[in-house]
Amino acid sequence: MYTYCVTFRIADKIVGGKSYNDRRQLLVDNVRSSDNGYWEETTSFFLVESDQDTYSFANKAVKGLSIADDLVVVFDPSDMSAAYFGPLKHGDTLGSFFRSLKKLP
Repeated sequence: MYTYCVTFRIADKIVGGKSYNDRRQLLVDNVRSSDNGYWEETTSFFLVESDQDTYSFANKAVKGLSIADDLVVVFDPSDMSAAYFGPLKHGDTLGSFFRSLKKLP
């Protein structure tokens, strides 16, 4: 079992017929499993347990989100692997914190 940190910014607009609330709930549904740990008391940060590797988990997390408008960063604090989805302005800076930072398609 792996523990992931998920931070995100969902654009406050309708994209593909989905509102901010629709896309935020989609992200929650994508990462949450009733059998694994999950915490989300802050506005845009989750702690999530999963049996998937970093990149598989991140790809699952972003299904249905807007690559042009939404930003999601997933990282595993145990091995410092990370993946991101969406418009990232300071990729070099973010990447300097991690062993590897992979851009998702």
